[in-house]
Amino acid sequence: MNEKDRKWTDNSLRLFLILVIVFSAIVETLYIFSGNGYLVILLMWVPALCAMIAGIVSINEKKEKFSLKKYLLDLGFGGCGFVYILLGFIIPLIYLLIPYMIYWTMHPNDFAYHGVALPLILSDCLPVLLIGTAAGLLTATGEEIGWRGFMVPAFIERIGLSKTLIFSGLFWALWHLPLLIFGGYMAETPLFYRIPAFILCIVPIGIIAGLLAYKSRSMWPAAILHAAHNNLDQSILSVITRGEDMMYYVSETGMFTIICAWIIAIVMYAVIIKKEKSEG
Repeated sequence: MNEKDRKWTDNSLRLFLILVIVFSAIVETLYIFSGNGYLVILLMWVPALCAMIAGIVSINEKKEKFSLKKYLLDLGFGGCGFVYILLGFIIPLIYLLIPYMIYWTMHPNDFAYHGVALPLILSDCLPVLLIGTAAGLLTATGEEIGWRGFMVPAFIERIGLSKTLIFSGLFWALWHLPLLIFGGYMAETPLFYRIPAFILCIVPIGIIAGLLAYKSRSMWPAAILHAAHNNLDQSILSVITRGEDMMYYVSETGMFTIICAWIIAIVMYAVIIKKEKSEG
């Protein structure tokens, strides 16, 4: 595909990657030394701000007339089928909740609701899940405009779907490492295990988010997935689970979560590729 036929120019993509790395490093350093939680919110909007800047540069390079509607659509703001929104909400429930349920079976006394009736559990947790996910969109959208709104479509045009999914998932995982190493994130997990396990978990989740964005032609399903993931894991499941060894089985470093996420990513990819081949 010629550059003139691509959504974003090569220079704009390079600029996006450079800006994301530089601006993220600055905000992460400030957070590590200050501990100011508001900087995390700013950090999550760095990819969006960088994508918006790179998008303007691309439009100028291509000498196109600026259209706000087209600009936002190209950044992934377009609507999509409800099924993709639903998948974005449900998939994290699968790859997060199933591992926790297995862990609760193994360690029933580490489950805060052990022996409690299901209706009571749902009455406590469901409002947190719905309201928390909606609130989580305020930050998750900032990342997804950059990752799945700008970066994924730009790379698909250049290196194809398969390589893009791996690269974008790995880039997303590595982007978290400064906070994972120095910022106190998941500090209770030993560092030698935390880093590889986190990467092995986040890469397939990035692949899933990338596939949702690719098929829906919108970043919204990925944003829903991202918000649901953060809320479900950090505000619900980890709160009602208290096992000292849980980091090895569940959450973003757990072997059960890693296995579930990879299974879903591989199955989704296989189904989508098979369908596209059958369609021509």
